[in-house]
Amino acid sequence: MQKKLITGIIAALVVIAAVLAFVNRKGGADVSGLVLSGGGKEITVSWENVGGQSFDGDLVNGKGEVSHHEYTGVELQALLQANGIEVTESSAITAASEDNYSAELTGAELLEAGKVYVALTDGGEQIQGIDGGQGAQLIVFGDQNSKRAVRYLKAITVK
Repeated sequence: MQKKLITGIIAALVVIAAVLAFVNRKGGADVSGLVLSGGGKEITVSWENVGGQSFDGDLVNGKGEVSHHEYTGVELQALLQANGIEVTESSAITAASEDNYSAELTGAELLEAGKVYVALTDGGEQIQGIDGGQGAQLIVFGDQNSKRAVRYLKAITVK
């Protein structure tokens, strides 16, 4: 009898631990979309409201190989402006991913038309988030090595 009770208690603790781990991993504040911060504002834009503009261009990988891509998404400057976040030439922009990778951009780069985008699809295929589902990728045309093509894009901060 006592052995069954102990086994039951252990099983209950395992279930509770699994539920807590799931809740903490999901984090009540985890909202599906892109977090935009700047000028004292923090706004989460749902993936559905990020944009659906078509754009294309060439990216260069670390080996110097050029590949052409056709995307849908939005120019980052337009997305920030539409959400009331101002960018100047002296602004510093950080793009961060779900896996804690980040890249830096200057305000001057962001203000250059046709250079910096948030892509939701590549070649007609949805860009996946780190755990599946809709995700995004930062695209910076003109880089000699696409290290700033941040996958699993989650947040943009303007300072």
